[in-house]
Amino acid sequence: MAMASSGRRPAKREGAKGQPASKGLSESKRLQEPIRLAPKTVSGGRQDKPSKQDVRRERKKHQRRFRLAVLFIGLIFLAGSLYSLVGFALTALADLDIIKTMAWEYSASGQAWSFQRELITSTDQRGTLIPIVNEGERVSKGLEVARLNYLGGTSLNEESNRRLYSPVAGIVSYEPDGLEIVSIKKDYEELTVALLEEKINLLAPAAKENQGLAGLLQDKMAQEGAGEETAAPPEEPLNSGSTLGQAAPPVVIKTPPKEVAAGAVIMKITDNLSDCYIYIRLPDQEEAPLTAADPVTMRLEGAGEGQGTVLECEKITEGWGVLVKLETGLEALRHGRQHQLTLVLGTEDKAVVSQGTVTIKNGQQGVYVVEKNRVHFQPVQVLEERDGLQVIEGVEDQEIKAGDMVVTRPWFVWEGMRLRG
Repeated sequence: MAMASSGRRPAKREGAKGQPASKGLSESKRLQEPIRLAPKTVSGGRQDKPSKQDVRRERKKHQRRFRLAVLFIGLIFLAGSLYSLVGFALTALADLDIIKTMAWEYSASGQAWSFQRELITSTDQRGTLIPIVNEGERVSKGLEVARLNYLGGTSLNEESNRRLYSPVAGIVSYEPDGLEIVSIKKDYEELTVALLEEKINLLAPAAKENQGLAGLLQDKMAQEGAGEETAAPPEEPLNSGSTLGQAAPPVVIKTPPKEVAAGAVIMKITDNLSDCYIYIRLPDQEEAPLTAADPVTMRLEGAGEGQGTVLECEKITEGWGVLVKLETGLEALRHGRQHQLTLVLGTEDKAVVSQGTVTIKNGQQGVYVVEKNRVHFQPVQVLEERDGLQVIEGVEDQEIKAGDMVVTRPWFVWEGMRLRG
């Protein structure tokens, strides 16, 4: 008993695993704790294997993602392939060509008048002019050209008729225009741009309205003392009623008779063997297109071309007046007064493309030029179109030169397009 009170304390009650009871946990709770943790952890701290359903779900997610990625990459490749195919197709359809050059003649066109030695015939009485030779025909010297029946007489009365003969070999015309004034000897040998401008401006309205033409011609003839040019010597009776001279050959007369007034100029003979001078008005430009003594090529539509020498080139009111002496060719200029003539001013190398290469963008003519496989629009001016070709030059300080690559079918391309191949 003494030992029992010797100071020992009774031992504390412990749980099943030696834990003090003072934790306040019942034995059943202590036993349940490891059971709740069992599904989450195992010895060594590793996780449990996921269930089969979780594995299947994860696998499906990965499969969907993989398929989407493959589809996306496939679409990219498909789009790239289609773009390349379209690019190759458009490139083939666009058809490329290299610009070439050719010697291009630059020219100018304008209204022209031709002048030769002309002899005129007038009448002091009114009557009916009966042509024996057609308008514009060439006749020999002394040939009977026409007859003039005075009003009041009869065709059987020779005294009332007048036979008209050709004083020189030349071309017959029954339609004087008033510019015969400058073909009278003095003016004809001293033609100038100033003189021609004066006479054309004075006589063109009078001839057009048929007012004062005969009076102007008669006054000029009197002033220049040139009346003798229309008066034939006795052996060539231009104004005689006799039967001297050659009879006209039998031809079908197409030029109809016409009534003529007293004092009118009724006929002229153009000496086509005399020198022929051409006066042409050219459009205005900064510099004189030609200078004196320049050789020049002249073209008349439907009549070919001829060669001439520039006598004078002067500034006029609405451009430039050029006086040219015809040297060879263009016989058609001798058969009429007024013409629409083209002067070839020179030659220059210019770019040439096939017809259809030039297109219009925003109201501006141009071509699509290819540089580093990229297409860009370049404005141009079309100088001439002929034989399926277009002669062009660059505008806005952008030069078009030989060797440039251009699109010949511009409707298949656009600005900035990349060509393939």
